[in-house]
Amino acid sequence: MEGAGTWFDELERRGVPLSETQRQKINEKMREILSYEPRVGIFGKTGVGKSSLCNALFGQVVCPISDIAACTRNPQEVILNVGTKGIKLLDVPGVGENLERDEEYAALYAKLLPELDLVLWLVKADDRAMASDEKFFKNVVKPHLEQGKPFFFVINQVDKIEPYREWNDEKHEPSPQQFQNIHKKIHSVAEQFSFPASKVVPVSASERYNLAQLVDEIVFALPKEKTVTMFRAVDDAFKSETAERQVKKNFLEIVGDVIQGVAEGAKELVKDVVFDAGVWLINHLPWWWPL
Repeated sequence: MEGAGTWFDELERRGVPLSETQRQKINEKMREILSYEPRVGIFGKTGVGKSSLCNALFGQVVCPISDIAACTRNPQEVILNVGTKGIKLLDVPGVGENLERDEEYAALYAKLLPELDLVLWLVKADDRAMASDEKFFKNVVKPHLEQGKPFFFVINQVDKIEPYREWNDEKHEPSPQQFQNIHKKIHSVAEQFSFPASKVVPVSASERYNLAQLVDEIVFALPKEKTVTMFRAVDDAFKSETAERQVKKNFLEIVGDVIQGVAEGAKELVKDVVFDAGVWLINHLPWWWPL
């Protein structure tokens, strides 16, 4: 890894010498972790703005946007390139649009869910016909969430919530009345799906509203070894200082775990030394260095 040699020298200076074999093992393990391509499932009916959200969140056109109300019977996998690595976004067909296919989709969802690192289920802010979503979620999706898979309901297009004419176009934010109604919608969705309100995130992809909060929620929900690649992919405009601190902390812990696993018989102080050296690395080299 670029910069790794300098960092290993810093570790040795701090009293943690590593053999060439150990350095190679550490490099291999770190490459494996930092080259991981997260798989993100994007669920929701046609027209809820899945493509628009992906494009806004990651700062590049990653999904084809179309007004045609067509529904593919198979998930579309889009690879979002981030340097030499990527994120796999799976656009999954929505339920309730064709009742004859819902049984087929149930099998598809059941197969995909165990393979996904994160699931975002989008609903439109002004959509009140969510009975089919509710039934499908409770019968097919919710049982899989018991294994602890990060899952969020995302209420998109909140700029259309009444009174929509009061949306502040200059600041790209809701009026006080809209803000109250947005939170009513959050609790309405949470109640309908029997899901924690804290896991329901309101956004507007077109207005780029509240996307930083969504990123924060994702960073704190994912396992630490899967946050670095995800965070690197997000548009810089939505990377909060809080999320960046957490990802850097995750990175340091990952490095420490890897080195302690390789440097067998290391003393307890190694962990602190590794952490200090990791801080040095972050301050001297890009912590997201290319692999």
